[in-house]
Amino acid sequence: MKLLKLTLLTLCIGMTGCQSSTTPSHNDKVVETAHTFTADFTTEQEKHGEIYDFFDVAVRTEGGNPKSKPATFGRKAKVNTVRMLGGWYNQDLTGDTYIWDGEKYVYNFKAATDRIDSWLENDWDIFQIVLDNPPWAFQRGYTFVEQPDGIHYLAKDRVGVYGNGLPPKDAKAWHNYIRAFISHLVDTYGEKQVLSWRFRVGSEIDTRPQHWAATRQEFFEHYQNTVLAVKSVLPKAVIGTHFREATHKSKYIDYTGNTEDAYAPHFVSWAKQNNVPYDFLAISYYPHITHPHEMDMDEVYQKQIAPILEHPDYNADARFEIHEYKFIVKMKRAGFVSVATSHNSAFFAMLSKMMLEKNIKDVYQWGNARRGSYSPEAMTQRALNDMVGNRFYRNTRSETRSERGNHIDGIFSQKPNNQDIDILMFSFNKDNMEYQKPEPIQLSLRVDKPAGTQFKYRVAQIDNTSNFDQLFFADHPKAMIPQSQGGWRKNDAHPTASATNALNETGLKVYKESLSKYGKINKLNWGEWQQGKTIADSNPAHSHVQIKKTLPSFAVQSYQIRW
Repeated sequence: MKLLKLTLLTLCIGMTGCQSSTTPSHNDKVVETAHTFTADFTTEQEKHGEIYDFFDVAVRTEGGNPKSKPATFGRKAKVNTVRMLGGWYNQDLTGDTYIWDGEKYVYNFKAATDRIDSWLENDWDIFQIVLDNPPWAFQRGYTFVEQPDGIHYLAKDRVGVYGNGLPPKDAKAWHNYIRAFISHLVDTYGEKQVLSWRFRVGSEIDTRPQHWAATRQEFFEHYQNTVLAVKSVLPKAVIGTHFREATHKSKYIDYTGNTEDAYAPHFVSWAKQNNVPYDFLAISYYPHITHPHEMDMDEVYQKQIAPILEHPDYNADARFEIHEYKFIVKMKRAGFVSVATSHNSAFFAMLSKMMLEKNIKDVYQWGNARRGSYSPEAMTQRALNDMVGNRFYRNTRSETRSERGNHIDGIFSQKPNNQDIDILMFSFNKDNMEYQKPEPIQLSLRVDKPAGTQFKYRVAQIDNTSNFDQLFFADHPKAMIPQSQGGWRKNDAHPTASATNALNETGLKVYKESLSKYGKINKLNWGEWQQGKTIADSNPAHSHVQIKKTLPSFAVQSYQIRW
């Protein structure tokens, strides 16, 4: 892939869109006809539902810093706490809540409540407590072997990538321990507050052996045992679990000598057959910018989600959610390299439309803010946040893709207490990551107003100029030149990788020294209000708002239309 063209980084936030200075090649056919998007706000039949807040939960591990806040847009930060019980990779037993003291097993719930208190004291809400890694004492009594024998767990899996991935040796002791832990939470924080928290059993369980080194059936039994323990104290507790996507394949050979792929479809059937409750079921979603099929929302839904959510045994009352999400360049052993350019802003808008259409209730995020500036996806979330509570309407489009392969679409909404309209448009291309010439679009909106009704509108644009990494790259050409050619960029760095992952030591030093120059990027830059009048419809009680603009590639535009 060619390096992203720096000539496209000219300042272009405003009403007229980003005008590229790049000259099209001879094979780059210029699109003359505007892509037309229509929505009918005059009928309930076109109403799809409501725009809800699905991006308000942050994922934090045992090492998470409560003082480091995500982008909240004025809301209170919410945390999903991972590895709350202990069983950490570093085997630091001070974090374990169940300990062998040399003579007996003892509970150490203060280790958990100290972590809970640190979130609460730093003005977070506890949204969910994850009951995942068992403390290390639950491994006592196991015999480990080098080769699968169908009886004993493998020695190489005693300590997983994320810590203890084995089920407790004593299932009854685990049941009693969970009962005692939930009782301790109730005694410490009160039943009402604890009931406001959710509980999740496990994290990406079918990512084996990183999160689980036993079998599928062993997890199902462990889940049931844990649910019974929690509900024995709090019958109304909200509880569920977290798997991988339905397409997940695994080459891991467990202690029985078998491999197992995605668990979620099997769990749905097993839970129904055994009358085991789950209030939510979640998957992870880490789309790679180098894998086009992972960025195709239709394919993602049909292959990764529908086999679970549309399974005939799926609990219709259970929420479907995404509990780990990041748009990435690549995975690392226990982390990832994220996409740091405006590609990320546009992708999140596209993902958001799929989530709203398919009623996917939450997408939990890793860090999306740093030093007061928002990540690219958080800038899109800022625009979406102003639309929460609006009525979500279907729209039609003249083409799914442009002649350049760009996928252009939008989220169309209307405020419930008046007829003000909010729209989020986006352009993304899963096959070509280079910025291209902006394309003309036309919005045609049917409204309950007579022809000639005056309206005003303004537009905010999120693109490569609302991104401090790309601003830095534009100001420092060496940041996009490989080290082998005398630049600062690591030779294997993807063009969309963050500066912290892409630059060598020299480049990083300049980057850190330059950050203050760009200030904080966390607000939408709105253009001036413009005026218009609606045009006639066949029904005199209705008319049409028409707006013509250009939309750059890998950009998001937020429209506010007011009367």
